[in-house]
Amino acid sequence: MRVFRLGLARFLRTRKEAFSGKGGVVSSGRWHTAGHPIVYAAQSLSLAALEILVHLKQTRDVEPFLSYTADIPDNFILKPEPYPTRWKSRIDVSRAFGDAWLAAKAAPALRVPTILAPGEWNVLLNPLHPQFSLGWIQAGPERFAFDARLLTRKQLKSHRRRGSRVP
Repeated sequence: MRVFRLGLARFLRTRKEAFSGKGGVVSSGRWHTAGHPIVYAAQSLSLAALEILVHLKQTRDVEPFLSYTADIPDNFILKPEPYPTRWKSRIDVSRAFGDAWLAAKAAPALRVPTILAPGEWNVLLNPLHPQFSLGWIQAGPERFAFDARLLTRKQLKSHRRRGSRVP
């Protein structure tokens, strides 16, 4: 499965840094609690961007981002069915699920649903798993820039004043 990793350039300068999982040690995410090395990736670059955008403040001054592309062999990706009940509404449930996967070391990758785009997937990577490989990385680092229209509210307000429909 091809996956995409997107993050701040200051933390992802090299492939080793980008896939170290250090960010997961520092802060919690939807599928883990802080203290666990973990890497979040997405099934498409646009989904990876959406996952970042949901956390960005509305600003024009955005730090540089870098992207990476990796091909993970399907046999290394755990695809559980079903996912825990209430994983969407209770973050403690999704975090416990991810933490248990990390502790069990059942597979180097775990496919999980995204809240932002129903039917699409994120892939969690466990960099401490013995089968995890930096050799899966096919491209990167590559510069990534968000379109300014996604980051400012000024354009949205000016569209409304002119009576324009905002797509």
